[in-house]
Amino acid sequence: MFVPAVAGEIALGRWLTQFMPYPGLIAMLCFAPAIIVLFIFGMLIGATIWLLLMKRFVHQNTLATFFLGGPRVPIFSNLCSKIFGWSYGQNRRKTKL
Repeated sequence: MFVPAVAGEIALGRWLTQFMPYPGLIAMLCFAPAIIVLFIFGMLIGATIWLLLMKRFVHQNTLATFFLGGPRVPIFSNLCSKIFGWSYGQNRRKTKL
């Protein structure tokens, strides 16, 4: 799940070193939020790819335990529920924990 996030971080890091070889404090403070946001989006993309690959091999209730369970963070829990519903289609949203 971390592969897209890490690949995005490496690509952004290489681009930033070419763009600004010796960044100052202001540049580091400006690009730090972009790096964090890129890592979060990369992890969401990785989780979606993992879900789409694993749904062929693992039962839906087992995947629901891993994808919908855990700590309920308001924004990301709703997003994970929507991704899970999207991957199984609109008519199969009856899986709940």
